[in-house]
This record gives sequence, C-alpha cells and structure tokens, in this order.
Amino acid sequence: MLARRSFLQWGLGGGTLAWSVATPASAGDRLPSRADSPLVGVDPVFVDTGLTARWSAAMKQDLGWSARWSAMDTSDVLNGLEQGELDAGMFLSHPRADALDKQGLIYNRLSLARTGVLLVGPTDDVAGIRSETDPARALAQVINASNAGAARWLAPQPGSALALLADQLVHGLNARHPSASSASASHSPGNSAAYRLITQAQWLKSPPKGEKLKVWLNDPARLYLEAQVACSFRSRHAGAKLLLSWLQWPLAQSAIKASKPGWQPMKE
Repeated sequence: MLARRSFLQWGLGGGTLAWSVATPASAGDRLPSRADSPLVGVDPVFVDTGLTARWSAAMKQDLGWSARWSAMDTSDVLNGLEQGELDAGMFLSHPRADALDKQGLIYNRLSLARTGVLLVGPTDDVAGIRSETDPARALAQVINASNAGAARWLAPQPGSALALLADQLVHGLNARHPSASSASASHSPGNSAAYRLITQAQWLKSPPKGEKLKVWLNDPARLYLEAQVACSFRSRHAGAKLLLSWLQWPLAQSAIKASKPGWQPMKE
C-alpha cells in the first residue's frame, strides 16, 4: 500500500502534502489540516445516491484524509470552478463544462461513471407515449400534451444537466414554452401524476414519493449523463490533484461498482 501511494505522489510531483501521505506513520499523524483537504463542490445526486459517503470512507482508509464535500447544483459547481471558489468539482455532464475546459479554466477533467436518464410518468399514460420508442418524440409529445392541458410535465430546473439534455432532445421545445415548467404541473387532468426526467441512480435509490409513477422510456444509448470531476485552474490545489488521481484507483472505482446498476463505471 505504501509503495502504491509513494508512486502516486511521485507522479504528482511530490511536495509537502505528498510527503505527509506517503510517510509511514500512524493514521492520526498522517491526517493533514483541513486546509490541505480540498473543497469539492458536488451535485446533490452524488450525495443522495451514496457515492460521496463511499468515497469518504475509502479515502480515509487509503489516504488518511477525506475531501470536504459541498452539495450544490451542477451549474453552481461549474460557477465555483470558474471563479476558483472551489478546489475541485464533481458534476453531471454539461455543455458549460466543455466550454470551461476549452478556455483552460478547468483541468484534469475525468468521466468517472454514467447513469441512465429515465422518462417516468403516471401509470395511466395520459400523454399517450406507450408505444413510442424514440426519446425525442416521446418527450416532445409529453410537453405538447402538457401545453394542451392533457398531461402534467414537471420540467427539470433551468440550466441543470437534465434540462440541457431535454433541450437537446427536443431542440429547445422545453425551454421555449414557459408553460412546460414546473408551474404547468398545476393545470392538469384530475389528479394525474406528472411526467418528468430522473436519473436512474436517483430512481433506484429514492424514487419520488406520493405519486404512482412508472418508467415509460429507458434508452441507455441516448438518455444518460456522466459523473465528471475536474480541478479549478484558479485554485491549483495540490490536494485536489491528488483526489482526481486517487479517483481512478481500484478502491475508488470499487465504490462506483458497489452503486450498480444506478451508476455504471466508465471502465470495467
């Protein structure tokens, strides 16, 4: 174990933090101050589905310290990385991350896992998508049914990874129609449950309560999001670089495998 850690630190260029992790001392002696533990913004989906808890336990076992997780939406994580307010960020795949990467404002960006995105809705299928297999057509039909008052559509939060995925599928139909927002769920046929997009990881861990919902569409090839992580260029935190390297090691990957089928490792 010590040899593996020493090799990891040598690859990162050494330094005070590297020496404190690699030195053969007691666990208490190896614990750096909290200032040396990176501040990591994480989308709540990673917290809610148990990934951050598994990683924390594995980090303490493998490194002797744990990252400081701060739950916030993916858009806020990316803002924090851009401004250097976060040392690292864990977010759902998002076009803005591509832009920040190209601008050099984030680096060491990795895709760690992926989760399917499900279209769920009322069991009585008031939008009439029972036989639809194309996610773009199914989602457009749900939104149009909502605009016509025939169904309820609970749109993802604007700017979120799910909202961007929906807009890409229906070419902005969701964003162009204000009635296709969460407010549209109020004008509905009877007490029918609302259609919505939800990650498979969330659905399996804690599906929405109080509504009778079923999965109407699951297309792993087109409906999915990736769990990604990156460092902030403006922060340049040594602990953040170590964290990103560690997340590729077997103990960290085993935490993802333990989360299957909600989360699928990028590499088996």
